[in-house]
Amino acid sequence: MPSGNAPTVRQRRIGSALRKARDHHHLTVATVARRFGRSQGWLSMVENGLQFVAPEELGDLLDFYGIDDGPLRESLLHLATHNPGTWVRTYEYRISAAALDLASLEEDAAEIRTFQSGIVPGLLQNPAYAREIIGVGSAKHPHDVRTLVDFRMSRQQVLNRPDPPRYIPIIAEAVLYNQVGGDPAILRTQVRRLAEAARLDHVELHVLPRTASEYLGLITPYHLLSLRPPGRLTVSVGDQFNESIFVEDEDKVATHEDTFKQLLAAALSRTASLELINEVASQS
Repeated sequence: MPSGNAPTVRQRRIGSALRKARDHHHLTVATVARRFGRSQGWLSMVENGLQFVAPEELGDLLDFYGIDDGPLRESLLHLATHNPGTWVRTYEYRISAAALDLASLEEDAAEIRTFQSGIVPGLLQNPAYAREIIGVGSAKHPHDVRTLVDFRMSRQQVLNRPDPPRYIPIIAEAVLYNQVGGDPAILRTQVRRLAEAARLDHVELHVLPRTASEYLGLITPYHLLSLRPPGRLTVSVGDQFNESIFVEDEDKVATHEDTFKQLLAAALSRTASLELINEVASQS
């Protein structure tokens, strides 16, 4: 579903941090706005992620709240100054705002953790596999499939750049056997693609074995994106039927991080996971 809206996660994340800082000092919006020389409406819009705040003004606000140099300040200023890549702007009017938000976060992440119970993660899908997955959801709009596949392939550039994020995907063992489309060669090629990706230094692929299937009930497929520079800003994104749910509340994100630790503890080691993937690839 195309959208002309620019990604808003950055503004929302900045706004929630500013609101938390204001609450910490027991100040009202009116008091801060008056002392800062801006209107209550402007500050309220900023705190709700509906208003862009220039890096200079953000720096002044952080000074006002006593947020000194450190990971939080650096991350917030980075969010305010970072411009999405040209490829993101290319898709701005052709892809949903939520999808652009996710891609924008991936581009700016220091670490990406993801859990997928039924399919290969989007950042590791090859074109044929992605086409089958996307084609099912876009059956009524076949002309959109090529755009969506191209967009997914473009997102994968984040793993190929000189300074890629640390990528930790966990997949259920069933993913290695779940055939998509009518051609078995699609899955066979995709499993080999997983084996190649798992050998990269910055990719730590883990398989949750069938013998630990009880963990599949902990959470639906989701992503944890820790923004750079490495600090305290992490967003959780849940994959629902036809939408992405962005979770920015720190307590909820912390719960999702604890869940990921449980999944990781139950999964095979990186070495054992690669051995299993290679075994499946050799049999297909």
